[in-house]
Amino acid sequence: MLDLSQAKIEAVSKEHRSGGPALGERPDRGLNEEPRPVSNRGLAIFFAALAAALVLGYLFLNKLVDISREEDCMLSRAKNCPATELPSNR
Repeated sequence: MLDLSQAKIEAVSKEHRSGGPALGERPDRGLNEEPRPVSNRGLAIFFAALAAALVLGYLFLNKLVDISREEDCMLSRAKNCPATELPSNR
Protein backbone atom coordinates (compact mmCIF):
# COMPACT_ATOMS: atom_id res chain seq x y z
CA MET A 1 0.00 0.00 0.00
CA LEU A 2 2.82 2.39 0.88
CA ASP A 3 4.70 1.65 -2.33
CA LEU A 4 1.66 2.51 -4.44
CA SER A 5 1.06 5.85 -2.72
CA GLN A 6 4.77 6.66 -2.91
CA ALA A 7 4.71 5.96 -6.66
CA LYS A 8 1.69 8.26 -7.07
CA ILE A 9 3.47 11.06 -5.21
CA GLU A 10 6.56 10.68 -7.38
CA ALA A 11 4.46 10.67 -10.55
CA VAL A 12 2.60 13.82 -9.51
CA SER A 13 5.88 15.45 -8.50
CA LYS A 14 7.41 14.66 -11.91
CA GLU A 15 4.35 16.11 -13.62
CA HIS A 16 4.73 19.32 -11.67
CA ARG A 17 8.42 19.58 -12.50
CA SER A 18 7.68 19.57 -16.19
CA GLY A 19 4.82 22.05 -15.97
CA GLY A 20 5.73 24.04 -12.89
CA PRO A 21 6.99 23.72 -9.34
CA ALA A 22 5.61 21.00 -7.11
CA LEU A 23 4.25 21.74 -3.69
CA GLY A 24 7.03 22.96 -1.41
CA GLU A 25 9.44 23.74 -4.25
CA ARG A 26 10.57 27.21 -5.20
CA PRO A 27 9.28 28.58 -8.47
CA ASP A 28 11.86 29.44 -11.12
CA ARG A 29 10.71 33.03 -11.63
CA GLY A 30 12.72 35.98 -12.77
CA LEU A 31 15.99 34.26 -13.55
CA ASN A 32 15.84 35.07 -17.25
CA GLU A 33 14.33 38.54 -16.82
CA GLU A 34 16.54 41.61 -16.76
CA PRO A 35 15.98 44.00 -13.85
CA ARG A 36 13.83 46.99 -14.64
CA PRO A 37 15.76 50.25 -14.88
CA VAL A 38 15.03 52.93 -12.30
CA SER A 39 13.02 55.79 -13.74
CA ASN A 40 14.45 59.30 -13.86
CA ARG A 41 11.52 60.55 -11.82
CA GLY A 42 12.24 58.04 -9.06
CA LEU A 43 15.90 59.03 -9.00
CA ALA A 44 15.01 62.72 -8.84
CA ILE A 45 12.64 62.13 -5.92
CA PHE A 46 15.24 60.03 -4.10
CA PHE A 47 18.01 62.61 -4.49
CA ALA A 48 15.70 65.51 -3.56
CA ALA A 49 14.69 63.69 -0.37
CA LEU A 50 18.33 62.87 0.36
CA ALA A 51 19.39 66.50 -0.14
CA ALA A 52 16.53 67.75 2.08
CA ALA A 53 17.47 65.26 4.81
CA LEU A 54 21.12 66.32 4.67
CA VAL A 55 20.31 70.05 4.84
CA LEU A 56 17.83 69.59 7.67
CA GLY A 57 20.29 67.38 9.54
CA TYR A 58 23.02 70.01 9.16
CA LEU A 59 20.73 72.78 10.46
CA PHE A 60 19.58 70.62 13.37
CA LEU A 61 23.16 69.75 14.28
CA ASN A 62 24.17 73.43 14.24
CA LYS A 63 21.24 74.27 16.53
CA LEU A 64 22.31 71.55 18.96
CA VAL A 65 25.88 72.90 18.94
CA ASP A 66 24.61 76.42 19.74
CA ILE A 67 22.46 75.13 22.59
CA SER A 68 25.38 73.13 23.95
CA ARG A 69 27.68 76.17 23.91
CA GLU A 70 25.10 78.30 25.73
CA GLU A 71 24.57 75.57 28.30
CA ASP A 72 28.33 75.18 28.87
CA CYS A 73 28.65 78.91 29.39
CA MET A 74 25.74 79.03 31.86
CA LEU A 75 26.99 76.00 33.81
CA SER A 76 30.42 77.62 34.19
CA ARG A 77 28.63 80.54 35.91
CA ALA A 78 30.20 83.05 33.58
CA LYS A 79 28.80 86.56 33.69
CA ASN A 80 29.45 87.38 30.03
CA CYS A 81 27.50 84.62 28.27
CA PRO A 82 26.06 85.71 24.93
CA ALA A 83 22.50 86.87 25.28
CA THR A 84 19.84 84.52 24.01
CA GLU A 85 17.44 86.31 21.74
CA LEU A 86 13.85 85.25 22.18
CA PRO A 87 11.54 85.77 19.22
CA SER A 88 8.90 88.37 19.90
CA ASN A 89 5.28 87.37 19.45
CA ARG A 90 4.32 90.83 18.20
